[in-house]
Amino acid sequence: SNSYVDGESIVQDSDGRSFRSNSDYLNDDILASVLEGFTPEGPMGDVEAGSPLSPEKWELYAFAGLLNDEEIKDVASRVQNFNEENEEIAFDDAEIEHFLFGVGSHHAGMLPAHKAFVETLYRAQLMKAVFATETLAAGINMPARTTVICSLAKRGNKSTMNLLATSNLLQMAGRAGRRGMDTDGTCVVCATPFEGPDEAVSILTSEIEPIVSQFSPSYALAVNLVARGEGKLNIARQLVQKSFAMWEKRQVENTIESAVVPPGNGVNDMLERVAHENFLRMLMEALETNVDPSPAEELRSLLEDRKLLKTTSKAYIGASRLLDLERNTLKYLERELETTEVLADDDEKELLGDLLGEDQNELRSQIEVQQKRVLKTEKEVSRHPFTTMATIANRMVQQSTPGGKILGPALLSARKYDDSPTEGPLSAEEISNFAKSAVVMKRKTKKLANKNPKLDSSALLEQLSAAEIQDDTWQDMLAITKVLVAYGCLSTGADANDEDEMEAHSYAVTPAGINVGMLGFENSLWCLVAMGGAWDIQGASAELDAFQAALASFDEEDNESIEDAHDSFPKPQEEAETLIELLRQLTPAELAGYVSSLVSEGSRGSGTSIVESFQRLSPMQQRVIQSSLLALERLMEVQKKMSVDESSRKCNLELSTCDVVTAWASGCSWSEAVEMSGAAPGDLARTLARALDALRQLGNLPFTPVRAGDIDDTISKTVSPGIRPDIRRLCREAARAMDRYPVKDPLPFESDESELADIMTEEEDYEEDSLETGEVDTDSLNNDDVNSSSN
Repeated sequence: SNSYVDGESIVQDSDGRSFRSNSDYLNDDILASVLEGFTPEGPMGDVEAGSPLSPEKWELYAFAGLLNDEEIKDVASRVQNFNEENEEIAFDDAEIEHFLFGVGSHHAGMLPAHKAFVETLYRAQLMKAVFATETLAAGINMPARTTVICSLAKRGNKSTMNLLATSNLLQMAGRAGRRGMDTDGTCVVCATPFEGPDEAVSILTSEIEPIVSQFSPSYALAVNLVARGEGKLNIARQLVQKSFAMWEKRQVENTIESAVVPPGNGVNDMLERVAHENFLRMLMEALETNVDPSPAEELRSLLEDRKLLKTTSKAYIGASRLLDLERNTLKYLERELETTEVLADDDEKELLGDLLGEDQNELRSQIEVQQKRVLKTEKEVSRHPFTTMATIANRMVQQSTPGGKILGPALLSARKYDDSPTEGPLSAEEISNFAKSAVVMKRKTKKLANKNPKLDSSALLEQLSAAEIQDDTWQDMLAITKVLVAYGCLSTGADANDEDEMEAHSYAVTPAGINVGMLGFENSLWCLVAMGGAWDIQGASAELDAFQAALASFDEEDNESIEDAHDSFPKPQEEAETLIELLRQLTPAELAGYVSSLVSEGSRGSGTSIVESFQRLSPMQQRVIQSSLLALERLMEVQKKMSVDESSRKCNLELSTCDVVTAWASGCSWSEAVEMSGAAPGDLARTLARALDALRQLGNLPFTPVRAGDIDDTISKTVSPGIRPDIRRLCREAARAMDRYPVKDPLPFESDESELADIMTEEEDYEEDSLETGEVDTDSLNNDDVNSSSN
């Protein structure tokens, strides 16, 4: 219900709680409760003629729709109340007509407030049918009596159509019938021109995929575990050992050990064969992308036929052994010839001269014949299908083609169990070994199934292969720790490249490390680096500097001037100081757009190129992006050098949403933002909410006073200082500018009474240092921080 107190609109939810409509705490959950408790009181307000809400159209809705007169009146009153209270996100006429007919939609592209309204109507039985995506089945309280599955496939990545997973279909079907409300439920599965009864039966009768651990260490997790372990890595190791991934691996290993045939072949042997077979499967997929289809099609057919693969492998082994034999024979004849030539030159062997001459002629004749035999055998080996496979695969990997990108990791995994080095090009001999493993793997899988008929050996081996990948989690944790040490977020006296030393020594969390541990981003270190709060302290990216210096050497005069000015000053710190100065010159709205690029997932289907997105930015934003690209390149180089897992090293710099976030923070209306972005309202709301959340997190980082020595760009830092106070203040201002409905965040900024005292103390010390050195301008003091803290 609605009322007014002192001119302010007061709304009441179903529990009788009252809220001001402009309250900071009127979030989406409370909004749903308010909508739930709304009851129409008195006649509706004035409605424009021709509007769907006009009573003159209600008879049509009652005749052609699913609601009766009273329900239509109730829905119309609710819609009118919603539109009056939320003018910027009001329902349009088409949506209103759907509601009055008794139908609606529910999907991720809708605003949260609109989804809450649909859920409210449905629970009140004022909406009889809802068209929704599969996300509706993930726990939303919308009890249904009948569920209709209109399609058994959905669009996946790269516009491919994939059948629904068994668990998803059962979850959606399970929405039909609510215990305590219905005695039974009905699920209708519709056939389409592409999916029929066979696909439906296949999905419904398939085994539900097992739960697979998604645990992956992150920079924030590593810092927090080090702090929890009081500087030691033992807590981090315990966490990894107790993770679901390790439990899963042990369970699968136990099952394999009890079922493996013959006895004595352990899990590692099975894993090796799984990795070899997986590489051949990846090779077969990669060959589909080969430019020349003629040899690729023949090679794919070979890989698909296990009997032919076995025969081809034997043929290659035979040809390879024959080539070794022919080469050894040639070497033997050449050594014999060298021996006879030495004897022929010996003065004491004059009597044997004629005999040795005949032997030499005979050996030369045999060598000539043997050389032809070696060349013939080499041609046979070079023309073998396995040699062709190796040549094509190496070319794809070197050129980083789509096929090469999937072959590289698969080859590393296949080589993991061999004594051969993991680096280097693929050889035909390796393919022959992989083919032998694939044939043996098929036989062992059959034996596993015969010994335990209830055991799904293929699925078990897939689980074991996935679990083996998870076994590298601790190595990933150590790699992340190395990067944190290199970037001055953790300090230690241990050698960051020695695993034993790393685990034995203690670590201290620096101010930058505290920042990383408090940020909840996918790559918290990258976000702090992009805000100028951390950089490569230890020179781990020195190779990148050497490469850039080599490129710059083409312009000798410029290179000399650079060396003269910054010969002893660390380049990473110089780049960070430049980035900080540029960030300080951004307006709060421009900073909001920049921060959104660090956390945004992009706009689906926008079709905007990177160049177009860059050109839409303000000149200052463009300069910041260019500066941050240097920091990004450096961080990626260090992460790669430290062998950080690809899932942990990802760094976002998505420019497609920068302009609309900047416009929203500048005060544009919701309708203008929707038109500018070209995205669905729900997608835009999530983009803005992610940017607002990121600004909140950065603005809530601990206040770290800045002394005169901290801003002296002639002093090399030994630890990273974390986010600067003035940039932190800009984040707060940007968050306040974005904090408007429907993106409003009910959480206030954290306030610390000691922060004001720190700022005042900093101001006094700052002025004293400035007067002594004469190098610091007192106008650069962060007086705005004092104001924001007192507010």
